[in-house]
Amino acid sequence: MERFRADGHLTNEALLALIRQEELSELERLEIAEHLAFCDACLQRYTELLAESPLLTPVSSCRQSLWQRLRARAARLLVSRYATAAAAVALALTVLWGSAGTPRLSTSPPFQSPVHSVTETLWDWPDRWNRSMDSVFSQIGDFFDHFSGKGPQTNEGGTHS
Repeated sequence: MERFRADGHLTNEALLALIRQEELSELERLEIAEHLAFCDACLQRYTELLAESPLLTPVSSCRQSLWQRLRARAARLLVSRYATAAAAVALALTVLWGSAGTPRLSTSPPFQSPVHSVTETLWDWPDRWNRSMDSVFSQIGDFFDHFSGKGPQTNEGGTHS
């Protein structure tokens, strides 16, 4: 069997032998594969011959499982986006509600100058902020301890330990 024509391209016989998976030596297969790797004209002829041969059909379709996976992934993305937003809102509200108990600026007595009360307020601010944040994180920790089983435990008598 002739593998190459006079112009250097593969013969139709060589391409058909490759398609039919006929017995070719390892060297013949290598030469044909190497030629197809760099010759676009022979590769085009090879794909045209492949298109005429019957195509294999899969035993089962992947359409159903693919759609299920796509729906599940879309649901996970949607839930994760809204869960993140809900957590951010919950944290913001917790910080706002936790800081509601902090003392507000009070009116200064008539004998103090306004500069003194502003300076005093500014110096107290970090302490008030720390107390507020400690309260918020303590409440959050108590909330999650309830779910993890680390919260107040009840003993056999029904009292908390």
